[in-house]
Amino acid sequence: MSKKRRKPSGYRPPPPKASVTPAAERVAAEPAVPRFLGWLSRPPGATSWPTIPRALARGFVTVGSSPGLLLSSFLLLFLMWVALVALGLEGPPARMVNLLALPPVSTYFDALNGVTIYGLGSVGFIAASVFLVIRSVVLALLAGMIVQLLEGGGNAAGGLVRGLRAIPVTIAVNLLTLAMMVTGSVVLPLLGAGLGFLASVLTLVAALFLFVFAPIVAVREPERPFYDIIRRGARAALLPGSRHLLMCLGYIFLTLPILVALAPGGALLGVNPSLAMWTYALVCTFVHLSFLAAFAYRLMAVEDEIPEQPVRVRRR
Repeated sequence: MSKKRRKPSGYRPPPPKASVTPAAERVAAEPAVPRFLGWLSRPPGATSWPTIPRALARGFVTVGSSPGLLLSSFLLLFLMWVALVALGLEGPPARMVNLLALPPVSTYFDALNGVTIYGLGSVGFIAASVFLVIRSVVLALLAGMIVQLLEGGGNAAGGLVRGLRAIPVTIAVNLLTLAMMVTGSVVLPLLGAGLGFLASVLTLVAALFLFVFAPIVAVREPERPFYDIIRRGARAALLPGSRHLLMCLGYIFLTLPILVALAPGGALLGVNPSLAMWTYALVCTFVHLSFLAAFAYRLMAVEDEIPEQPVRVRRR
């Protein structure tokens, strides 16, 4: 018997079904869905996943109502930018927008910053790896604090302790994401300029889709083996009716083209961001943390439904 995990505070489960239909009648009543689209289908009333608007609203409220989380994240943003400038970063202040983004967006910028400061070579690769490890520690601590807030109990210190235990998983997530990006940079140009660019964007979406739940699982279920945590997060992403792919697409397209393009004076080269740029970067940091809280809220709502074994697709 596994230990019952606490649901996010304020979560309301879906209403129970009125009656139980025999298996034969249930199969006959199910609409025909192509097998390659079956995992994207959403039978009415057959899922416990919170809707995307509800999850996002819960994420923004959770982060916005925690002064400790906001202040610590804003301080992190300042320290990370000052550290990069001290190391020799010379680039547009628009990079501040995604300093606390979720992987793979943050992974991409860590690799870019390493190459920008130290060049294409072994030193640049080592620098990018160090940035990645630091990023993993930050992500784990933020995930621990957010889960603690969603559970509605404990304090920030308890969330930080829980986040420390998730650091190995967040490092693995960033490494897997970086491996996907490096492989894509080698293989995808063979598709041509147009298809290669589209495939590179879809690679980012796929990395977020598969690995975004893993840090949350690591915080919630630290007793699980390392490999099982990452596998469980991927199985959660593949649960039917989640609209998880749609939410991942929305985050990638919001983060990379939109937030960066709207940065005030962000395209100008320099290391001294304006007051407007600092304000905008703080707002974007709030958005990133809110998305992390929204992903966490959705996982916590359905974690009892995640199968322990791979789901077999029934052939009709």
